[in-house]
Amino acid sequence: MKIIQHHLDFRPDETWIRTQSGIPFLKLAVDIPAQEIFQEWNTVKDLAVDHRAKESISNKFFYGHKGWKSLTIYGDHYTITESTDGPKNWTEIVDRCPTTKQWLENNFVIDDNTGRIRFMLLEPGGYILPHVDRDKKQLSEINIAITNPIGCYFRFTNYGNVPFVPGSAFLMDISNQHLVYNNSDQPRLHIIVHSRLKNVETITQSYENRYHS
Repeated sequence: MKIIQHHLDFRPDETWIRTQSGIPFLKLAVDIPAQEIFQEWNTVKDLAVDHRAKESISNKFFYGHKGWKSLTIYGDHYTITESTDGPKNWTEIVDRCPTTKQWLENNFVIDDNTGRIRFMLLEPGGYILPHVDRDKKQLSEINIAITNPIGCYFRFTNYGNVPFVPGSAFLMDISNQHLVYNNSDQPRLHIIVHSRLKNVETITQSYENRYHS
């Protein structure tokens, strides 16, 4: 009976959820000022650049895509959208995106270990073909939907569609093959954060809401 009670009482911690649960995505219980962020995006969207413009087929990665643009909020420079080494900082665009910056500072750890934070745009009719982004399997990147028009899909090949709606956020394991297709006449705008949530209980609570009763 003790072993049964042990399993009944088990509640996974944040580290176990991220590194051992094996789930491809987890919806996070966070509030997002999506409309205000989208309004700020409209003041800087003309600065967005093509993302991964030179990538092609390799043995491990296949990044065929169309209509994929990015603008870096936190990194080396607002036009440098790919991963680089070393510490990063807020880019010049945050002067026009104060609500976006404040929301990010309130919810995420911003320090020398923080990676890129970027606006990611997929234009109407745009797509990102099936690919994986890394080998290590764990929940890591946080993908935040500012807009997500009807007809736009983020699909894990083996797990189905991520149920994005505007103002939703998911912790993702993009070592799993995935694709994105914006089969709509509206732009799809997300923010991708490579950092940790300040409140790690958000992860445990979100997991319990989804998987525990």
